[in-house]
Amino acid sequence: MGEKKNFDQKQRPLFDALKKHHKQEKISFHVPGHKNGLNWLEDMAAFRGILPFDQTEVTGLDYLHEAEGAIKKSQDLLTNFYQSQQSYYLVNGSTVGNLAMILGTTQKGDRVFVDRNVHQSIIHGLELNELRPIFLAPEIESKHQSPVGISLATLQKALLAYPDVKALILTYPTYAGDIYPIEELLDLAKAHNCLTLVDEAHGAHFILGEQNASFPKSALFLGADIVVQSAHKMLPALTQSAYLHIGNNLTEEQKSKVEHYLHMLQSSSPSYLLMLSLEYARWFLASLTAADLEASLVLVKNWKCFFEEQGLNAEISGDPLKLILRYQGLTGIELGKKLEKSGLFPELVDHEKIVLTFPLIKENQDLGAFSEFDKCQLGLEKSSEKRNNFIVNGHYSRLSELELTYAAQVGLMFEKIMWRTSIGRIAAENITPYPPGVPLALKGEKIQQEHITQLAGWLSQGARVVGLTEQGEIQVYLEEK
Repeated sequence: MGEKKNFDQKQRPLFDALKKHHKQEKISFHVPGHKNGLNWLEDMAAFRGILPFDQTEVTGLDYLHEAEGAIKKSQDLLTNFYQSQQSYYLVNGSTVGNLAMILGTTQKGDRVFVDRNVHQSIIHGLELNELRPIFLAPEIESKHQSPVGISLATLQKALLAYPDVKALILTYPTYAGDIYPIEELLDLAKAHNCLTLVDEAHGAHFILGEQNASFPKSALFLGADIVVQSAHKMLPALTQSAYLHIGNNLTEEQKSKVEHYLHMLQSSSPSYLLMLSLEYARWFLASLTAADLEASLVLVKNWKCFFEEQGLNAEISGDPLKLILRYQGLTGIELGKKLEKSGLFPELVDHEKIVLTFPLIKENQDLGAFSEFDKCQLGLEKSSEKRNNFIVNGHYSRLSELELTYAAQVGLMFEKIMWRTSIGRIAAENITPYPPGVPLALKGEKIQQEHITQLAGWLSQGARVVGLTEQGEIQVYLEEK
């Protein structure tokens, strides 16, 4: 990445424009219908302070899809801060970023390599463009049987088998904050003229790796062509807000095509509150000092010590703002329920662990409940219930393709059958435990015993599974007679 140009990262042009508009506007005769909070009454009155900033594209407030004023200045600051070729605000979450980066860089029928552990939005992008994905199975960490990224050997094998591949699509970091040597994968893919697209939903703060070695470096800084980040996950931005960053090696034609899909897929009435929060998140990151970062890391370490004193196993993941908790004798789901009774609500709960995410903070700021360790009464006891342990993200083939391409699935008839009887049938819908939203069985994939074992394990833990009816049925394609 090149050196940052002389931009004043203390600027907030969109905030300034909205504040100016608020002072000028006496009466709103335009949308939205709340008229700066006029008709938000009684218990909703608390929102009135922010609703004047929930605006539309009136004079002086610019337009996201053809930005030339305050929004352009705001996105230029984002571009400068992340040292990208161009960065964009996303108001439909990282989902729309994942869709746009896939649709904007591939053509129907292209082969692409895809991390088996990707989010469902990536799978939807593959289907929309009728791509031919080759799924690469991640390595499984031995201690806790967690996926930790694709190995270089797997990618080398895939490139030999499919030399015509157009793109490599990766997830980095994992939902639990695990990292892996992504730079060597990016370098190898580029050596084979393969585009590199990264869903970095949980890594918007990895830009801090440039100034503090405790934080990993972003895939953007390591050479990825496009990186999508959910700003709301780890930065102080509103839910559904995200960034898309174009790397410095993408062509102008590819960049324009991505912009076309962002315009097509996002709302024509983008939320100014979401955009304002995206600007604030960039401004907040740029304001962090070395002392602030140290205070943020100490906050996590203090909570780690607290949980260990309560008898839990606590590990800081590859992302120093994520804490992994386990408790001998309790499943992750049981442990999560115990914490929720104490008022502590985790980010992720699965069969064997829970994941906590921590905020970036300023030195000496009031942390409120985050500093009140002594008020937490966990009351942990070991469970006497019989365990039904299973391995998440089971051992799939290193390289695998769909039984039916997305193009071949168009127009096919399907039926619903009980999931336990579906071995050998072809799934007509993604079957996805949620969270984290990583498909277990893929639409167009032949269902194997491994899928059934995995599904049984998730259900035994009380997980919600999208694609499974209340009666226990899944959709499969009708077999030819």
